[in-house]
Amino acid sequence: MKKRRLADAAMLMLIPISIVGFSLSTTHDSISKPTTETARVNNIAETTDTEYQLKGTNAEIQPLDFRPSRVYRVRYAKTNFKATLDEDYREEKLYRYVPGAKKNNREYSWSRIKARTGKRVFVDMKAKAYYRDDDGERESEDFYRIRVSNSSKAQKYWVNEDAIED
Repeated sequence: MKKRRLADAAMLMLIPISIVGFSLSTTHDSISKPTTETARVNNIAETTDTEYQLKGTNAEIQPLDFRPSRVYRVRYAKTNFKATLDEDYREEKLYRYVPGAKKNNREYSWSRIKARTGKRVFVDMKAKAYYRDDDGERESEDFYRIRVSNSSKAQKYWVNEDAIED
């Protein structure tokens, strides 16, 4: 029984000694190797990581972007109804395209359409934008394409569903 406990204690002491010995040997090897390049400062955003690739004798740093695209799908459906602007329409914005569907989307001011609470608008299309929030969970938002005039050739804008009352 004493021999077994003594053997177990010796094995338990051997593990930390071997770890320390290994770490000392790896730090000694890295110090002894001469480096030809100086360290470069990496000024990449917080959402990126770096990947090292060896090309010849020089190591190159390449950024890896882990920022997920927020909108990953937009589904459109034709509709045709009249609605009025909600009293909280100013909290939303007018867009040229569904937000997230195009890279260079333009925002417009509500004064462009002379907006006021209760103003009648014509809705001709609905879009459901699926996106990933900050936690990575999938969510969706509804957007409507509105115009102020009854004419189908009038300027059209996309707004969030919270801007209009059905």
